[in-house]
Amino acid sequence: MSNDHTYNGRKDPFGEVISTYTDKEALDDGILVDLGERVSFRGFPVNRMTRHLFDDLGPFAEAEAPLFQSNVNRALASILETKCTSAQGDPGNTGEVGDIYTIPPKLWLVRNEVGGWTVMYPEDY
Repeated sequence: MSNDHTYNGRKDPFGEVISTYTDKEALDDGILVDLGERVSFRGFPVNRMTRHLFDDLGPFAEAEAPLFQSNVNRALASILETKCTSAQGDPGNTGEVGDIYTIPPKLWLVRNEVGGWTVMYPEDY
């Protein structure tokens, strides 16, 4: 048996999938946050964020909210729009679920299975 597993044509360092965790389960458990469709990147909405990053960005969004008629969600969307402008794609991207774009200094946009992108820290992957 080979340990050479691939996903979307790329070698998968994690090996064969032995369990899955659905988007619904992650939302229900609070691991992911549904952002709706306020921000777009490469034609798809940035519609998910890990709770870890959401909690870290909260104070920044609250500080910017007065610039958006006290709308924290709109302030968060503005922060994400700005960050997405510096995103750079991984050379192995195929235009499919699992593609990764890096936002300096240490964020990822990962194409998700619910028609959009999930923004996260790499360690949350």
